[in-house]
Amino acid sequence: MREIDTAKKMFDDGHACSQAMLAAFAERYGLTQDLALKLATSFGGGMGRQGLTCGAVTGALMVLGLDAGRVDLEDDAARERTDALVEEFLRRFQEKHNYLNCNELTGVQMQDPEARAQAKEDGTFAAVCPGVVGYAAELVTELLEYDPE
Repeated sequence: MREIDTAKKMFDDGHACSQAMLAAFAERYGLTQDLALKLATSFGGGMGRQGLTCGAVTGALMVLGLDAGRVDLEDDAARERTDALVEEFLRRFQEKHNYLNCNELTGVQMQDPEARAQAKEDGTFAAVCPGVVGYAAELVTELLEYDPE
């Protein structure tokens, strides 16, 4: 539960969804907080503010890769486990939120600086994103215990 609370707080403190997700789980995998924040920076706003895949999703997938990803090219079991975790995460996330993309989740055209400023000012991000980050962190926490076999 600590990671879930940390992810929510980091987002509330001003970090991008992707940063909040990866940094919340960083210590578990031997990453420094600074390195996790740097790695995840470019995924914010739907990958570089393009409104594509939500940063909470990309951050979650990075965490799942850290947990189960393969290093040895011959380790087919690690690849299969990672793919199964990602598939389950995406299925459940879409089941709850309908979308994976930042533009659709927020209703904001992330490429448009004026639209982003308006969404920040009118509370759109504050209304949508903490719930998305919290759910993604909860789902990752559950899936770290998931055995797809």
